[in-house]
Amino acid sequence: MTRIQTTDTVLGRTRDAKFVTTKRRVTTASSSSSSSSTGSKGFTRDDIVESFESSKASSALHNDDLSPVLKQNRTFSTFDTASLWVGLVVCVPAWQLVSSLMGIGNLSAFLALLLVFVANLFVVWPIVLQANAGVKYGIPFVVHARSSFGVKGANVAGLSRGFIASAWFGIQTVVGANCLRSLAVDFGVASGVSSPYLGGICYIIFWLLQAYVVWNDVESIKTIEKLAAPILLFLTLLLFIFTCVSSGGVVQSVLSAFATNGGGSNMSSNSIAGSFSWKTFFQAATASASFWATMICNVSDFSRFSKSRESFEKASFAMPLAMAVFAFASIVVTSSAAHILNTSSNLITDPMVVTSLLSTHFNWGKIASVLAAIGILTATLSTNIAANILAPANAIQNLAPSKLSFRTSAILSMILGTLCLPWKLTSDANSYIFVWLTGYGAFLAPILGIMLCDYFLIRNQYLVLEDLYSADKNSSYYFTNGVNYKAMLAFAVGVLANLPGFLHAVGLWPSSMLPQCLALAYDCAWFVGVLVGGCMHFALEKFLP
Repeated sequence: MTRIQTTDTVLGRTRDAKFVTTKRRVTTASSSSSSSSTGSKGFTRDDIVESFESSKASSALHNDDLSPVLKQNRTFSTFDTASLWVGLVVCVPAWQLVSSLMGIGNLSAFLALLLVFVANLFVVWPIVLQANAGVKYGIPFVVHARSSFGVKGANVAGLSRGFIASAWFGIQTVVGANCLRSLAVDFGVASGVSSPYLGGICYIIFWLLQAYVVWNDVESIKTIEKLAAPILLFLTLLLFIFTCVSSGGVVQSVLSAFATNGGGSNMSSNSIAGSFSWKTFFQAATASASFWATMICNVSDFSRFSKSRESFEKASFAMPLAMAVFAFASIVVTSSAAHILNTSSNLITDPMVVTSLLSTHFNWGKIASVLAAIGILTATLSTNIAANILAPANAIQNLAPSKLSFRTSAILSMILGTLCLPWKLTSDANSYIFVWLTGYGAFLAPILGIMLCDYFLIRNQYLVLEDLYSADKNSSYYFTNGVNYKAMLAFAVGVLANLPGFLHAVGLWPSSMLPQCLALAYDCAWFVGVLVGGCMHFALEKFLP
């Protein structure tokens, strides 16, 4: 019998309880000698690991935060997971996504909304697939990646995903800082402080607030998500109703909003059709999929706490529904505000700016500013901590589990997010869609393709759990010196497939030298990356020794 510690909180803090493992292994002894491991007899797709033998675990690959979450310690219900998705959806970047699509593709509001909903509905499929290993084995993303990339090679996948999340953390922190700066100006506490210094001070304050939450009470994240979802929906509804009523009524506001294109001009009878093209469709689908690319990769960091596979799958459909509702509100509020403020030729997509201008126009004063600040700060806090701190913290911790705690790793990832200069990544619609969203989506997509292919097609959903934590050269996932070079090659090929298009997007590859096929590939960068990475990995595993 082996005493182990298990994790039972949303971000992996250790529970002070002891569990005794049974003699039944999660996998058969014979399977541990094969790189294409299988599970124990009778271990079905709906089973959840109930025991874990820690005797093989290497201190270089295992600590309490990375340990499997056993069935008896799962805490996430369907409502908890659905609340998590709603909390992740309701944020300023999601608010701006539809308007950015309208701007870069001259799409009508109707088509932009439809494309966002369809793309996000499609995204549920890879989310559910990638979440399977987390639900079944209770393992986080960085541990799951060891089965395909190797126990050491997984650091490449983890750090790649973690770097993107850190950059997102910085972007969201800028959003929160801008909100605090608006409050400081409205309340007159920033008199005598120049704008750059004020922005920097607000950034530091919001950064420290998030650090405090992570350092002191990680379990409160689940509580924040539960409370944030209804608060955010209420404030969004409040802003929606007010702008609609102020601009002529709800029906009139909706009709007016969906009779505008990306530039804000009326399209009359052509408002529904807009200027649709398949190129724009794939650009919009890629941007929407890339928006969730980080969460798709590391969704097992959350699914490992779900009580059942069915519970997680049901809750995941809250994401496209919430995204559609939030995008709809974004379109109507932005359009109505433009009508009220007479700025139809230049739609304002930042909700804090919209609220600030409306409060001045209607003499709302401090009440409106405070309500807007509560909504945006709550949205940013709930999204940032759950989505953009957990993954990079786990990735950094995976480098030296015996030396780095989750807390220390989280702080390091937050520092990295600031070093990315996040205020420059979303300066305009083209930078946001083609450089940032599409670019990082193209980079992460091959990792997802490789992991899905490996888990479902190569290993048939069965893993040798103990070997994921073993540095033994004969273990299933040690490969060559701890690295699966086939997966590394597949990752490189998947990234290279989209590299010319990315270089063109940032101005380093002239249009005259970019073949049409490569330009088209970048328009579908996320999908191309998943397919190329997955297919290459499958071919290398099947046909190379």
